[in-house]
Amino acid sequence: MEHRRQLVIVRQLILALMSSGQDDVLWEAFVVAMLAIGPAAERRSRYGEKPALRTASREIAHLEAPGVIDLRVTRAGWLRVREHFRADPAVRSHPSRRDWIELHLNSLADLDRLGGLLATAMAANT
Repeated sequence: MEHRRQLVIVRQLILALMSSGQDDVLWEAFVVAMLAIGPAAERRSRYGEKPALRTASREIAHLEAPGVIDLRVTRAGWLRVREHFRADPAVRSHPSRRDWIELHLNSLADLDRLGGLLATAMAANT
C-alpha cells in the first residue's frame, strides 16, 4: 500500500513538472517506472553524453532526445512480447538493432500502456 501511495505522489510531481515545460520529464517518469520494476541506477550513458539507466550488469536504456528512449529489451525478450507491442505507435523496432528498441513517448499514458514491455526489459537484463 505504501509503495502505491509513493507512486501516486511521484506521478503528481511528474504532472506538475510537465505543466512547467520540463523537457526531460518523460525520461524521469520512465526511470521511476523502471525503478518500481527492478533494481537499476541512473548514470551517464556509455553511448554518449546523455542520461542512462543501468542494472548491475549493463546499460538498459538511454535518452536519445526528449521523449525518445532507447530500451535494451534483448532479442529473446522482444520475441516474447513483440506480438503485443509491435503495433504500438510508441514502439519502434529495427531488425539491425538486435537487442534495442526505440520508445517515442508523448505522455504518461504511453508508459502505463507499455508496462509489460518495461518489465520484460528489466527481467531480460537482470
